Amino acid sequence: MKQTNPYTFFDQFCLRTPLLPLNFYYELTKEKNIPLKKFKDIWEDGIIKEAIFLASPELYSEIEKWLSGQLKDVQKSKRLESSLLKYISRMSSRCTPFGLFAGCCIGTFGETTGIELVDDRKHQRQTRFDMNFLVAFSQKLAKETIVKKQLQWYPNNSLYRIGDQYRYVEYGYNKYNRREHSIEAVTYSDYLEVIIENAKFGKKIKELALLLVDDEISYEEAEAFIDELIDNQILISEIEPSVTGEDFLEQLEKCLGRLDGVEAILNEIYHYKMFLEQIDQKLGNKDKEYLRLSERVAKLDTPFELKYLFQTDMYTQAKSNQLSVRWGYKLKRAMTLLNRISSSSSETHLQRFKDAFVKRYETQEIPLATALDTEIGIGYLQHQDANDSTSFLDGLDIPYKPLLEQKVHWSDVHEILNAKLQKIGRENQYTLLLEDKDFEHLDLDWNDLPDTMSAMVQVAKIEGEEKMILSSMGGSSAANLLGRFSTGNELILKHVDNIVSIEQEIGQDQILAEIVHLPESRTGNVIRRATIREYEIPYLGKSNVPARKQVFVEDIMISVKYGRIVLRSKILNKEIIPRLTNAHNYSANALPVYHFLCDVQNQNKRPGIGFYWGEAIEKKVFLPRVVYKDFILAKARWKIKTSDLLFLKERDKVSAVNEWRVKHRIPSLIQLIDGDNTLLINLENNTSIDMWLNAIKNRETCVLEEFLFAEEGKFDKKLGIVQQQKMSYTNQFVISFYNHKKLERARNVKEELKILEK
Repeated sequence: MKQTNPYTFFDQFCLRTPLLPLNFYYELTKEKNIPLKKFKDIWEDGIIKEAIFLASPELYSEIEKWLSGQLKDVQKSKRLESSLLKYISRMSSRCTPFGLFAGCCIGTFGETTGIELVDDRKHQRQTRFDMNFLVAFSQKLAKETIVKKQLQWYPNNSLYRIGDQYRYVEYGYNKYNRREHSIEAVTYSDYLEVIIENAKFGKKIKELALLLVDDEISYEEAEAFIDELIDNQILISEIEPSVTGEDFLEQLEKCLGRLDGVEAILNEIYHYKMFLEQIDQKLGNKDKEYLRLSERVAKLDTPFELKYLFQTDMYTQAKSNQLSVRWGYKLKRAMTLLNRISSSSSETHLQRFKDAFVKRYETQEIPLATALDTEIGIGYLQHQDANDSTSFLDGLDIPYKPLLEQKVHWSDVHEILNAKLQKIGRENQYTLLLEDKDFEHLDLDWNDLPDTMSAMVQVAKIEGEEKMILSSMGGSSAANLLGRFSTGNELILKHVDNIVSIEQEIGQDQILAEIVHLPESRTGNVIRRATIREYEIPYLGKSNVPARKQVFVEDIMISVKYGRIVLRSKILNKEIIPRLTNAHNYSANALPVYHFLCDVQNQNKRPGIGFYWGEAIEKKVFLPRVVYKDFILAKARWKIKTSDLLFLKERDKVSAVNEWRVKHRIPSLIQLIDGDNTLLINLENNTSIDMWLNAIKNRETCVLEEFLFAEEGKFDKKLGIVQQQKMSYTNQFVISFYNHKKLERARNVKEELKILEK
């Protein structure tokens, strides 16, 4: 029986575009050299200056000296020239939102494509304080006697009991001002249990101390005991950092507003809020406005770095923002091929944990905290060795066990691709064509994909026809890429809410609970999001949903049933499905509980579908453009040894590069690839070549990729579907899908239950 694609696309998408049109970069670099006067003219643009100041105040200051003639060091001037050009490249070609360099907005599908941005001075923005500063500020406030005594205090939400001990995670800061975690233990006592039980819904220090006062314990002794619990983070305050809900500064203000004697602090917060509101009225604010506020903030005696103090997101505005609906349908049809060629890995952290759990506990249901305990449970990541022989680790940065040999995954898909590569290599072709018949014998499975997921795509005109360039498709939720922007734009929040509500409908018998955790203070800048789910799992992070909607780790039970890990809330007696609705790379130096909960959301699921060359093939010097129907699944790319570029030091760079790139069929407009980062380079411009060489000077190899908003290396403003006053922009679309068959089944079951109840 032929399997049909059960997914359909939402009627809205998110469009991401850079601040500047591509015309800007091309006009700047179209001659052989960029004269100093052009850089000086650019520096007259207040919006560009503000964008660079927010990205790097230190670089901003150095550029000011250079362009005003104060800098006499020729080599340093050259480096600053490359740095400024790099930022201009970033803000005129790369769509990933970052400060004022790029932004996003919501669009809709329609009969035809028509996208016209407003003047960039009319874009909206949201500026806030750096989370690292706000966390330090809140911790300082919590130690102020007048504040401390009036705050509500709660048990550390990582706390759990094992035998005659309570164990929990404590954090501190190293000399680099980075958060470090350690597992701590404290001996159980009746007094401690009384405090922990009574503090569950929040209590002031005096209220907790009075619980201990009796004939043998004075109030002073009891209060000293509570202070000790606070100092050791067994009790945490209501102004602990939060990464969901309102901006943390707003949360601080509301909390302090209920206290007495803190008018001076509230006045400072009010002043900060007024400044942020004023700065967000326009793009192009002067640096002195930020510096004036930073000088006032410095008086708080709370440490901060100017380059991180202000965090800004930009929300672009459009006169029209419509993408032809045919792209939604075409992308849906392309999913069948992507599904066939995308395999899943059976050797995962979660699978190893599951095997260890079944071996140890079989079908038992036990507390999750017990299972993940490194001493009496099985812990989490079974393939790793602890870096300490003691029961409790000084830190949780457990290194991977070094691999003695590297395994290369080689599948039927790679066999087909390799055969095609050899064929087009013999024919010296630039493009590799994929067809359905090439892969129709491979399995097709829709059951191991997420209920909702997103595709990251671009649309460009190539040889006169619109083509869609597919970057990726997947994610545990279609809302992951949008979560960060849900606090600053109502339309994005509405779209996210729509996605989340469909996910909850599909999982109607389960509780989809948002994981609330702050792994590192500064990480809070990019993982913060609105309160978008009814339930939350707080873990070393404060939840803002009502207490009855919070699922604590201590409340979660774990079992393995029919090969599947099941998490159940004892209090709610329902299955819990953890969700992390942001794009955080949570596996990097993560606490085991956080890592585990995040991994569970992808249980028995492929993380995504798409085109991947594979490790073995990616080692080739040249890989062609991969085309499937109206889609480009991979751009042509070149892996270059930097030692092969030494000839550029002795000759006229443009002429030398021209000979070299013609030989290798490399277009003049090209992108340097560095992980997820891209840097647009014009190989017909000496300044741009210097920028490229400066970026790769400490590398053995670099990867170059074709830039598809230009044809044969030449920019044409007609190639971009996103326009503004006859100028062309690069683009990136986040198009989201949901499993409509699962949704229909869930709705039918709900209707049947209603009928039975009647």
